[in-house]
Amino acid sequence: MPGKDSKKEGVSNVNPSPQRERSDGLQVNVTQEGLNIFDINKALSAMSTFHRLNRTVNQMFGIEAVWFRAVPQERSTDVIFKEYTLSNVGDVPLCFKVLVPSGNFPDNNYQYDLMGLEYQVPLEIQIDKGYWEDEVGFGTAPQRKDIVYLPLPNKLYQVESSFLKRGFLEQETTWVVNLAKYQPEASRREAEDLKETIDKYTVSEEELLGEQQQKEIEKLTNDKQMSQLSSTSEDKYKRIDPDLEIISSNIDIYGIIAAQSFYDLETSNSLTAITYNTGDIINESDDRAITAWIFNKEKDLKEYDVELEKIINPTTQANYTVTVNTSHKKAFEEGDTFVIYRAGVFNFYATVINVSSTYGEYYCEIDEDVEDYLNSLKSTWVNNKYKMQIRNPLVIIDGKNDTNTGFVVSIIANQFIKIIYGQQTHVVCMDSKLTDEKWYGFVANIGNTWGQYNVYIWEKDTNDRDKKLQIKYYDTINFEPEQTSVNEYKIDKSYSYITNIRLFKTTIKEENQITELLSFFTKDADQAIILDNCDPKMLAPYISKQR
Repeated sequence: MPGKDSKKEGVSNVNPSPQRERSDGLQVNVTQEGLNIFDINKALSAMSTFHRLNRTVNQMFGIEAVWFRAVPQERSTDVIFKEYTLSNVGDVPLCFKVLVPSGNFPDNNYQYDLMGLEYQVPLEIQIDKGYWEDEVGFGTAPQRKDIVYLPLPNKLYQVESSFLKRGFLEQETTWVVNLAKYQPEASRREAEDLKETIDKYTVSEEELLGEQQQKEIEKLTNDKQMSQLSSTSEDKYKRIDPDLEIISSNIDIYGIIAAQSFYDLETSNSLTAITYNTGDIINESDDRAITAWIFNKEKDLKEYDVELEKIINPTTQANYTVTVNTSHKKAFEEGDTFVIYRAGVFNFYATVINVSSTYGEYYCEIDEDVEDYLNSLKSTWVNNKYKMQIRNPLVIIDGKNDTNTGFVVSIIANQFIKIIYGQQTHVVCMDSKLTDEKWYGFVANIGNTWGQYNVYIWEKDTNDRDKKLQIKYYDTINFEPEQTSVNEYKIDKSYSYITNIRLFKTTIKEENQITELLSFFTKDADQAIILDNCDPKMLAPYISKQR
């Protein structure tokens, strides 16, 4: 240090008389009689030698340490706890050597507890007082909350406590410092450069386990399922039609409450009953699964007599003309769904593509899979006369994009499960119709990773109370994996109830589907894109958050 006198190095207490030069250190002028009793000059020389040896040992045998000082803010003085509550960490680290007692570091015996990974602590290090002051400054000390990086064991610590140890002739010679594992603290301000350096050279618990921890947190406390603002104007996950009714009633499967309320999709004032505030990008390596409880309402809808004719060499999407025989003028619109049926096995649907200029004639599309199904029943099916009703599909999820593709799952005419995924459309033709006024559990897996769709319809098992549910229908369809996107998901108006709408980023194995359908809260919330339990609207006015 500037102005430092090496001959006064580290020696405390007042000297009894003026000093004079000696080659071996300080000297005190005393009488011969005094020297015969105690030679203080030799004692002072020994103390000086001890200080120099202590410093030399520190510099020669110490290990490297990178030290960031946490300097207290004077205005943060706390007279109650007798400490400074705020501190700033310097941007420039100090590099010097520290000693470890016996020269041995604790082994890598890491401890794991509720607070995460812990070192074997405390770790004691020692620093010569004069050496510290040469490097850091006179009158300073290792400060609680200082950050210390030891390259040899490759660990990051912080100072928990320090004290001065007295050595030869009670001289203050060495700082003894206790270190603990580094932990970020709100009261300690760290510069961005330091944070980046720490992130660069250390691996945190969050980096190692953060993703898994976040998944566990989402499973336990998922706002999509547990938000008190669900189905209100403050719901940040979805928007519902103001007229859409939510009916409070349980779905009870042998004492297990799978749901406590459901949407009455018929009551929506617009075609879109529910809109979810989320888009989706599904890559070729991504899977999806949609689950829901569905209920088709029995409706006394007006019937019409219709006749069909196949269009030879169609120039549009329409492949059949449907002529509606009615005594009064009734205009149907593009996009309407004709549910066409005949006593016996015939039950299918056609979608209006264009309205003919001829009264009562409509150009319609019957999906290819449905057409093949009807041909398998009877090759001359088109020549029959049929009855027809207008009935919207039960849309379980509608995820369209700007090109009218995406991910759409719907049940049409109580018998056909239509899945649109990207550029592909597949229709699953069930052997029989779903019964009106009955709850069914629905699961559809989109397996890009294994190149197949599969669909399940579950119903209450009337023969096995322990099993709870049984499969009413199952089918698997091959398809080509492809990437697609969804602007937003929605559910459309229909003569149906629906609840527990859940869209996952992974498929659901058959053995896990009963558990998922019967769970009021899903256990895989971390994998969910949509979780809608159809909570009843909260009628109490929303005021504000408590502060």
